[in-house]
Amino acid sequence: MGTCPVRFEGDEGWVETGDSGTVKCHPESLLTGRNLAAERGTHPAQHTRNFFDCMKSRKPTNANANVMRHSHIACHAGAIAWMLGRKVTIDPDTETFVGDEEANRMRSWAKREPWRA
Repeated sequence: MGTCPVRFEGDEGWVETGDSGTVKCHPESLLTGRNLAAERGTHPAQHTRNFFDCMKSRKPTNANANVMRHSHIACHAGAIAWMLGRKVTIDPDTETFVGDEEANRMRSWAKREPWRA
């Protein structure tokens, strides 16, 4: 899958991808009717170089900020589920866990004065 693989598991199976551009899933019927173009990623060290180059040129980075945000939210949700030892459900519109205050408390650190939410 490359240097940055990620696997999403659900009630109907799993989907795995990475910076190699390959997408695997089980069952394969999860991809039925979907047109996925394999798009190879870059070596992680190139992200840093691209970021610095874009700071100088003021051009956008190679990694779409919105896609990266949602990717990180999914990864953090997975980490929270792992720490809690159970499944969680996240609402992508509100970026909160549905009916799960314990998981929602883990979305950020407690703030001390004068930085309060």
